[in-house]
Amino acid sequence: MGVTTFVPAAGGPAPATPTLDAVLGAGNTASTNPILVAAAQRIDASLLGTTMSLGTVNASSIGIGNPAGGLSTLQVFINQGGAAVLGSNAGLQFSSTTANRGACRMNQFGANAGVPGITGFKSRGATVGALASCVVGDVLFRATAIGIPTDNASFPLAGWLGIQVPPAGVGANYLATEFEVRLTPLAGPINGHKQTFLVGSDGKLHGREAANTFAGLATLGAAGTVVVANTQVTATTKFQLTTQDAGPAPTGVVYQSARVAATSFTIASSAGAADAGVVVYYQLWEPTAP
Repeated sequence: MGVTTFVPAAGGPAPATPTLDAVLGAGNTASTNPILVAAAQRIDASLLGTTMSLGTVNASSIGIGNPAGGLSTLQVFINQGGAAVLGSNAGLQFSSTTANRGACRMNQFGANAGVPGITGFKSRGATVGALASCVVGDVLFRATAIGIPTDNASFPLAGWLGIQVPPAGVGANYLATEFEVRLTPLAGPINGHKQTFLVGSDGKLHGREAANTFAGLATLGAAGTVVVANTQVTATTKFQLTTQDAGPAPTGVVYQSARVAATSFTIASSAGAADAGVVVYYQLWEPTAP
């Protein structure tokens, strides 16, 4: 940055140090490295590609925006011209066209128990630093995925990972939590994300049961077989089958007897017609790449 040096006249008193705005308010707007305290305020590094450092020597903190106790409506924009991109209301926004530059990495060093990562904190207090209890359904953390489809005009919410407070989950000094995974199926529609998995606060797994999903119920027909339509079936799909108490007890062994990739699979009983009406719960599993 440009530097102004004040040298006192020989034998004369040193002049008073001028204020920042007094120095920079006099024609510095055309500089290649301006600091301005006027409309369109700027602080720039002196040369393209150099680093402008804040707080690297003695500072222990850098304050931006309102202090604790304020309403803190400040938004911070980086690499996007000081304005929100595509209508986002996020408080901290960063944009880049450089590969991997849109990622956030937290580094932890030192012989200590510090943990790198991302932390979510939720309070219903009305001002920064104020504490007020969360309520059932409050989301304590969420990682959201948004992308652009082929129309280049929509901004669909494609899915998320979230940790939230379940029913009856607010205690005197704790919050129970559950973990949710939402994904959009191949058939869509826009913003058609569905709850794919939910891990309850005590570890119970909830999975989505619907047409063409990984799990569901099927009832054996008169011949002791049933064809289950499911486009998720492949040549390598593994099947897990258990009989349920919603129908008669089986007299034979229930097994997966046939498949048509991308179309269906067949469940049968070794007892044949004797097991008509038996209700079977199925799960489809696909091996991961080696």
